[in-house]
Amino acid sequence: MDMPVRSETPRSSELGDIANRAEKGSAMRMISAEAKATNDKTTRLRALRLAREAEEAVAAAAIVAAKPVKRTRKAAAKAV
Repeated sequence: MDMPVRSETPRSSELGDIANRAEKGSAMRMISAEAKATNDKTTRLRALRLAREAEEAVAAAAIVAAKPVKRTRKAAAKAV
Protein backbone atom coordinates (compact mmCIF):
# COMPACT_ATOMS: atom_id res chain seq x y z
CA MET A 1 0.00 0.00 0.00
CA ASP A 2 1.13 3.47 -0.77
CA MET A 3 1.25 5.92 2.09
CA PRO A 4 -0.19 9.33 1.36
CA VAL A 5 2.45 11.98 1.01
CA ARG A 6 2.19 14.63 3.69
CA SER A 7 3.35 18.13 3.13
CA GLU A 8 5.79 19.65 5.53
CA THR A 9 3.21 22.12 6.84
CA PRO A 10 -0.16 20.36 6.83
CA ARG A 11 -1.67 22.87 9.28
CA SER A 12 -1.02 25.80 6.99
CA SER A 13 -3.26 24.31 4.30
CA GLU A 14 -6.07 23.76 6.81
CA LEU A 15 -5.93 27.16 8.44
CA GLY A 16 -4.97 29.21 5.41
CA ASP A 17 -2.83 32.28 5.52
CA ILE A 18 -2.86 34.76 8.39
CA ALA A 19 -5.20 37.20 6.62
CA ASN A 20 -7.75 34.46 6.06
CA ARG A 21 -7.68 33.48 9.74
CA ALA A 22 -8.32 37.09 10.76
CA GLU A 23 -11.36 37.19 8.47
CA LYS A 24 -12.76 34.06 10.08
CA GLY A 25 -12.36 35.59 13.52
CA SER A 26 -14.01 38.83 12.50
CA ALA A 27 -16.87 36.87 10.93
CA MET A 28 -17.54 35.20 14.26
CA ARG A 29 -17.53 38.60 15.96
CA MET A 30 -19.95 39.90 13.34
CA ILE A 31 -22.27 36.93 13.84
CA SER A 32 -22.29 37.36 17.61
CA ALA A 33 -22.84 41.12 17.24
CA GLU A 34 -25.81 40.47 14.93
CA ALA A 35 -27.26 37.95 17.39
CA LYS A 36 -26.88 40.43 20.26
CA ALA A 37 -28.51 43.20 18.20
CA THR A 38 -31.42 40.89 17.34
CA ASN A 39 -31.90 39.95 21.00
CA ASP A 40 -31.78 43.61 22.06
CA LYS A 41 -34.32 44.57 19.39
CA THR A 42 -36.60 41.70 20.39
CA THR A 43 -36.46 42.73 24.04
CA ARG A 44 -37.23 46.36 23.18
CA LEU A 45 -40.13 45.44 20.88
CA ARG A 46 -41.57 43.02 23.45
CA ALA A 47 -41.55 45.77 26.09
CA LEU A 48 -43.29 48.16 23.68
CA ARG A 49 -45.90 45.54 22.79
CA LEU A 50 -46.65 44.77 26.42
CA ALA A 51 -46.99 48.48 27.22
CA ARG A 52 -49.35 48.97 24.25
CA GLU A 53 -51.46 45.95 25.28
CA ALA A 54 -51.69 47.28 28.85
CA GLU A 55 -52.88 50.67 27.58
CA GLU A 56 -55.47 48.98 25.35
CA ALA A 57 -56.74 46.89 28.26
CA VAL A 58 -57.12 49.99 30.44
CA ALA A 59 -58.93 51.82 27.62
CA ALA A 60 -61.26 48.86 27.03
CA ALA A 61 -62.05 48.64 30.74
CA ALA A 62 -62.80 52.37 30.83
CA ILE A 63 -65.19 52.07 27.88
CA VAL A 64 -67.04 49.16 29.48
CA ALA A 65 -67.28 50.98 32.81
CA ALA A 66 -68.50 54.18 31.14
CA LYS A 67 -71.57 52.56 29.55
CA PRO A 68 -74.31 52.01 32.13
CA VAL A 69 -76.42 48.95 31.53
CA LYS A 70 -80.12 49.66 31.36
CA ARG A 71 -82.27 46.84 32.56
CA THR A 72 -85.83 46.69 31.40
CA ARG A 73 -88.60 44.54 32.68
CA LYS A 74 -88.48 42.42 29.54
CA ALA A 75 -84.73 41.83 29.86
CA ALA A 76 -85.12 40.98 33.56
CA ALA A 77 -87.94 38.52 32.78
CA LYS A 78 -85.86 36.79 30.08
CA ALA A 79 -82.85 36.48 32.41
CA VAL A 80 -84.87 34.65 35.03
